[in-house]
Amino acid sequence: MGLTLSTAAIALAVGAALAQDGFEVASVHRNAGGGTNTGIQVSGGRLRVTNGSVKTLIRNAYGILAFQLAGEPRWLDTEMYDIVATTGVPEALSEAQFRSLLQSILKDRFQLSVHWETRESPVFALTADKAGAKLHEGGQGGTPGINTRKEPGRVHMVGTSEPLAILASNLGNQLGRIVLDRTGLSGSYDWVLDWDPDPTAESTRPSLTSALREQLGLRLEAQKGPMEVLVIDRVEHPSEN
Repeated sequence: MGLTLSTAAIALAVGAALAQDGFEVASVHRNAGGGTNTGIQVSGGRLRVTNGSVKTLIRNAYGILAFQLAGEPRWLDTEMYDIVATTGVPEALSEAQFRSLLQSILKDRFQLSVHWETRESPVFALTADKAGAKLHEGGQGGTPGINTRKEPGRVHMVGTSEPLAILASNLGNQLGRIVLDRTGLSGSYDWVLDWDPDPTAESTRPSLTSALREQLGLRLEAQKGPMEVLVIDRVEHPSEN
């Protein structure tokens, strides 16, 4: 579906004991064909997932990119589910608690069992160009975050007061490969990046690598490096209620 879900956008402050208690009620049902978009909403101690694949749930629960998952059966990406869960208390969820509670649903209702492995893999290193980076210091206004808009022949990414590690992570989503921040630049920055994801001779916009160099003064260098992979040992269709 091309949807990238950010738990950071959901995270709110809450007491530390909540994550240990788990969800008080969790309802899991197969989606009956309600559209193509996935929704994840958290309001207080209530979680609602609409039309979400188990693969999307796992990615959000463990904070990984799609290519960091191994051993998954095909149905994890094709069967869609609706989930409603409550903690029984009104406090909102932090990012860490959101992930912990979502992991508990996957374990209890989908019998999910996983382990981590470190594998050597092709990666990209994000570095500053020899002429220097073309970035603006953040903190001049606006809510921190990244907004990426896609349309035919164009991807438009706007970053506001974000560290370059976040840019690297988002580039990894676009490229399907881990991108490591090797710029040596600390702090938060504002940027606008505009490129053609599939450039041709008729394209009016540059490729992603050219756009990074021309617009932000950054480069992508192909390397080999370690990648954390989440390996699925067991997962089953849920018993609905």
